[in-house]
Amino acid sequence: MNPEGSFLDIIAEYLTNEEIQLPVFDESAFRIQQEMAKKDPELKLIQKWVENDPFLNSQVLRVANSTFYKGLSKVTTVRNAIIRLGASEISNIVMLITQRKNFTSKDPFWHDFLNKLWQHSTGCAVGAQWLSKQCHFQEYAHEIFTAGLLHDIGKLLIVKVIEDIHRSEKMDIKPSDALLDEIMNSFHTEHGHSLLKNWNLPEVYCQIAHDHHSEEIDESNILMVMVRLANITCNKLGIGLKEDASLMLAATPEAHLLGLSEVSLAKLEIALEDALELSI
Repeated sequence: MNPEGSFLDIIAEYLTNEEIQLPVFDESAFRIQQEMAKKDPELKLIQKWVENDPFLNSQVLRVANSTFYKGLSKVTTVRNAIIRLGASEISNIVMLITQRKNFTSKDPFWHDFLNKLWQHSTGCAVGAQWLSKQCHFQEYAHEIFTAGLLHDIGKLLIVKVIEDIHRSEKMDIKPSDALLDEIMNSFHTEHGHSLLKNWNLPEVYCQIAHDHHSEEIDESNILMVMVRLANITCNKLGIGLKEDASLMLAATPEAHLLGLSEVSLAKLEIALEDALELSI
């Protein structure tokens, strides 16, 4: 019997099981996402939803006052935070806070793995948003942040499945690094897409989760191109689970499509390194 082959079979079975416990999407974050999708979002509603959740309220103020946002004076209310940063940025902060809770584990091995995955997700979110502004697609800045944050959500689902398998004692092994890489590559895009569908999120996020590793690039999908380049840049810098310092960003088709110079790409790397503060 091949235990590694059996492990892949068990994971595949769990992922297609309708009774699987899926990671949850926070209700407050969902409401705010829906409101921000409107042409004229109601800022007072966003303020109310944040203020009515004590944990969310305190954490939004903490992040809004972080050095990442470089505020000149401390904000003490959600209303002031919205005035300083804008509703779109507050919505992004809510996404960070609420999603961060999913990336935890009592098992030290998986805790470390999930922390690296969270750093990568945060880096892709900030990097893709930076690209949207640099490349004059500001109208996508909010949407692209969420797309970057959730593009690898299938990997989170797989970790939760593996933890369930261990708790059920169906398989008493931990996958090797090579097997874990194979599991992620085999399953994370398809099942990330399914998870986002289950969360009733817009198709744009589902598609990016499903296709961000496709060999062919849809040049018309500018959000996909920006997430792909942010993802590659994270991998070059070792932000997350992989590191390949030899990657030449200027040679990528994504950088070419976006018309980015080497100077701009160097600035992107700096922006991603700064984003590590938000991943804590």
